[in-house]
Amino acid sequence: MCYRKCKIIPLIAVIAAMLSGCAGEGSVSESESPGVTAAVTTSTPSPESVSETTTTAATETTTTTTPPVTTLVTTSEPPENDTYEMINNCILAYEGTPQVRAIEPYYFNSETGEHLISCVDSYAESVGEDTNVWLMMIPSSQEFYTPEKIAGEYPSQLKCTQKVYEKLEKAEGVFVNDLLEEHKAEYLYSRSDYHWLPLAAFYSAKIFAEQADVPFAEFDTYEAVEREDYLGAFYVINNITALEEFPDTFTYYKPANLDKCKCTMFNSWFSVGDESQLIHEDHSLGNSYQMFIGTDDCIFMTETDTDNDRVLVIFKDSFGNALLPFLTSSFSEIYVCDYRYFNINSVDFAKMVGATDVLFALGSASTTDENKVGLIEQNMYN
Repeated sequence: MCYRKCKIIPLIAVIAAMLSGCAGEGSVSESESPGVTAAVTTSTPSPESVSETTTTAATETTTTTTPPVTTLVTTSEPPENDTYEMINNCILAYEGTPQVRAIEPYYFNSETGEHLISCVDSYAESVGEDTNVWLMMIPSSQEFYTPEKIAGEYPSQLKCTQKVYEKLEKAEGVFVNDLLEEHKAEYLYSRSDYHWLPLAAFYSAKIFAEQADVPFAEFDTYEAVEREDYLGAFYVINNITALEEFPDTFTYYKPANLDKCKCTMFNSWFSVGDESQLIHEDHSLGNSYQMFIGTDDCIFMTETDTDNDRVLVIFKDSFGNALLPFLTSSFSEIYVCDYRYFNINSVDFAKMVGATDVLFALGSASTTDENKVGLIEQNMYN
């Protein structure tokens, strides 16, 4: 898989458009959802076929012009075409417009929510009071971009998140919904893939850094790289072909201290490690979201040039990968562990690496899936 062009642009707010998601199960216990609007995407290139399994390296061109000073835009215009249909268990909205997107329906089960609270609080109690434990429930695009005529049919992720955070006793919630709502007219979520885009991860990482009281590099210190004609999992896996008329632009951000980060990829037993890199820029266009860390079934460690003795462990699903580049200025060491592929005791691991902070960064599909929530508890007894 290859794509038409990839250009590097210095820290401009890569803005305007709408985003994506898909597949989740559970009973609904909240019925209200916020209104949804979005900005119009401009000048979209024609699509090319994309496969999530291709390995063709990307070609990049670098611009040498001085970047204009820009600010992140937060205007929102409702789409002219408010149509939708269900395709392969996903919502296809705004078909035939530059705002076309697939959306993963969100469901919330209050019993699963109570289990999530219990698991995270139990972990915090087990790891000890000297380690800060945080829970970031990452909203999906359904929260912000569902057509208004059906928005009320789904629970509000904002309200469900608030209910969970209010009941946490040992851990602390990292509430990102309001800031993402404020910036939802920007390019926060892919329209053709389940995931958020790196810009949304930047805003969320900033909130976390502020709560954790650690330094944070502002947006204009990053180098932005655009990959055009991106078509993600909704197109490749769910076969929603209507997305190909207006493919995504996938933009990722390289931290200023990228070359100073020493990265090691360990197996999921933390027994074998090899030198690695934080951003795998040779990943094919179809695998763009996997550029961060490179894979999920590993324990990834990076030593940064931040000298504050703060050590962060992130237990995450795939949504958490995109946070890593934005936290290299905040912690001296960061360990990223996908809790779905973790084969050692999670409490012992945090103590062994000297974690001062543990962040559970989980997408909405993980926080509403009883089996996935149960993995948090299971990993404590590996």
